[in-house]
Amino acid sequence: MPRPTRTVWRPLWARAARQLTGHRLPSTLVLWTGPSALDATPILIVAHRVNAPSTNDKTGDMVQVSIMRADMSPVDAWRDGRDGAVCPAACVHRSKSRGGNGTCYVNKARLSSAWRAARKLADAGRVGVPAGMFAGAVVRVGMEGDPSAAPLHVWEAVLAGSKRHTGYTAAWRTLPAAWSRLFMASCASPDDVRDAQAAGWRPFTASASSADDAAYAAAGLRVCLSDAADVPCVDCGGCDGNSRGSKRAGYYLAQHGAIGAAARKRNDQACPAAGAIVDRIAAARAAARG
Repeated sequence: MPRPTRTVWRPLWARAARQLTGHRLPSTLVLWTGPSALDATPILIVAHRVNAPSTNDKTGDMVQVSIMRADMSPVDAWRDGRDGAVCPAACVHRSKSRGGNGTCYVNKARLSSAWRAARKLADAGRVGVPAGMFAGAVVRVGMEGDPSAAPLHVWEAVLAGSKRHTGYTAAWRTLPAAWSRLFMASCASPDDVRDAQAAGWRPFTASASSADDAAYAAAGLRVCLSDAADVPCVDCGGCDGNSRGSKRAGYYLAQHGAIGAAARKRNDQACPAAGAIVDRIAAARAAARG
């Protein structure tokens, strides 16, 4: 059963969007097409779950936006190590075929229907939406792919007037500072977190071990509220870069997904003392909350 949420945005937004477009909302929209900024391969920026609530339990109801290769589905690109068009080399979770850890949490097979629908729209020339399309909506950028694959102005247009959004980029070391207004720095280590903070980014990381949990907490990061307090992203909206101030803490959560969770378990088994320390910290925090 989906988590209960406080944020109810869809009915009002859907009514305004229908008035703006003049027709019923489809399930999928192609927001932009063009060459990837990462390797020049043609890509699609795709909004899905447009006309119906998302069933993602962690995020809650958000418009899901993915960055996909135009010429092959996400699952094929992942399998063949051709995900470089939408996932920068800086992302440690990239496919193993490309030298990454293969720990991306996205179930890429589930995106196949959205990719096929997007291809049909793009082939028919149905690309783009009116300005202000997502004003009042709650938007998740990067259900699949890294936003750095597209120009910043695309994201500024998509998120203009949005009620809330989330987004992350692993390419934060090479992007202009303007990107940090909308996106979190997707970090892979405690050193990454410190570097991102020093560069003015708010960090987010999927922690690979209990030892890293302790380091992230020491660096001032908060546990993702979805994990810590069962608050879905639609209600939190904390992963919105510096758009509401750069001094807010970043977040970490336990590395998840089948491969990522297994890797974290192996790391903790290799260092049980760190896990015990984190368990004591968690128990002390729980006791303090009363």
